[in-house]
Amino acid sequence: MGVATAVSRAFGFVRVLAVAAVLGTTYLGNAFQSSNSVSNVIFELLAAGALSAVLVPTFVGLLEQGEREGAEEIAGGVLGLALAGLGVVTVVGVAAAPLIARLLTTGVRDPVVAAQQQDLTAYLLRFFIPQVMLYAVGAVAIAVLYARRRFVVTAVAPIGNTVAIVAALAVFSVLRGGAAPSLDLTTAEKITLGLGGTLGVLLFVAVPTWACWHDGFRLRPRWRPRDRRVRELLGLSGWAVLQHAGGGLLLAAALVVGNGVAGGVVAFQVAMVFFLAPYAILAQPIHTAILPDLSLDAARGDLDAFGGATRWALDGMAVLVVPVAAGMIALAEPAMRAVAFGRATTSGGVDLLAAGLASLALGLFAYGAFLLLARAYYALGDSRTPAVVGLATAVVGVGVMAAAAPFAHGAARVAVLGFGHSAAYVLGAGVLGWGLSRRTGVPIVPRALPRALVLSAAVGGAAWVAERVIAPGTRGATTAVLVILGAAGGAAYAGLHRLWGGSLPALRPKVSGTSTPGS
Repeated sequence: MGVATAVSRAFGFVRVLAVAAVLGTTYLGNAFQSSNSVSNVIFELLAAGALSAVLVPTFVGLLEQGEREGAEEIAGGVLGLALAGLGVVTVVGVAAAPLIARLLTTGVRDPVVAAQQQDLTAYLLRFFIPQVMLYAVGAVAIAVLYARRRFVVTAVAPIGNTVAIVAALAVFSVLRGGAAPSLDLTTAEKITLGLGGTLGVLLFVAVPTWACWHDGFRLRPRWRPRDRRVRELLGLSGWAVLQHAGGGLLLAAALVVGNGVAGGVVAFQVAMVFFLAPYAILAQPIHTAILPDLSLDAARGDLDAFGGATRWALDGMAVLVVPVAAGMIALAEPAMRAVAFGRATTSGGVDLLAAGLASLALGLFAYGAFLLLARAYYALGDSRTPAVVGLATAVVGVGVMAAAAPFAHGAARVAVLGFGHSAAYVLGAGVLGWGLSRRTGVPIVPRALPRALVLSAAVGGAAWVAERVIAPGTRGATTAVLVILGAAGGAAYAGLHRLWGGSLPALRPKVSGTSTPGS
């Protein structure tokens, strides 16, 4: 899964860098990125929690008992209700596109630019808002595949999105004929951007949906509003909606606050893709693969095994993720200088990208830990606790953004977005870990974290000094220096970690002898 995710994320880098290169860190880039993100925000606020990992334990139980038909009926019933509800949301959202566009541009100070951006954003929103229904299909399909331990196909699914958007940007560039980015677009240029974004989501969703059918699982919408099993599952999932709503609030706040800087939204979302890559490659495979086992441990009532496996997963993420986060913070500016191209390198674009990446990286381990701990609560049949904690800490993160934004400009304002995001997940992971320790009686504390923090800070600091001493002047030289520093830093971290006595098992431990080892 990690290898497949790495390939998929490499394609993702191409997508966001192509957006930055073609549309630039400009108000045009802001308009495209913010409008294309609205469907994701709506889905996170209203439905992602009900159609996410909280479904996995239910599907695991049914499939382990050989009740595929029952799992198909429940999945179809959940999907049918989701499509009906989101269909209404789509109609309302399309009608309210001008109001949403006005909200997204409240941070733009120039009234002429604001008016132009509102018109373009409203136009694009009519293409992008219907994506929420596609996200619903994809979310249920992915939950089914996770329950069946089919992880690789879900990891490569985003490649379709990349292919569609990059193709649309290529066509857009041809239509523009080399003209500079502008909010004044022709109808053909607007349609190209609108269709490209939506076709990308369609291809992304088609991959896991096809995989379900190919695997023999018949996923199709069913109208079962009175089915007791569907209603019970949605009742459990209702709390998870609030947890995902927290993520939606953070993204929505970043869109509004980031729009106050030309290219602020583009920079934040490019940085977010780079931020999510190490999480997806190193952390997500751990908590995704272990979730079915946690569900079985919880069903057996083996809290010792449950707590030990959760702590093992946290240790694994600490050892793998923390040094990467340190490297991202130390080398954010040269890294963005090496990968940014086209119009992303003008008007301080590199500084915007680096500010977003470094500030987000501060919360990288906390982000992975929060999502792991939330899934541990799901396995225990509790979706309320992570929901309440997630929403409350998201409000704190939004407060950080809102409070600091008036005093920050340019790259500093983009950094504020990352600081707010990091603050929310650091606080959320701490609260969830404390609560889970009390519930299981097993200390859910990553013992490897202090060691990882100390070693990563030392190695990251040395890399920062070395890069500035070498001071590479060209893109090629910068890339070569980054590769060398990355390899040397990784080797130094691994060696120091071993000398300190750090080690991790290749498989999750058998704490009480009743758990089945997983990968």
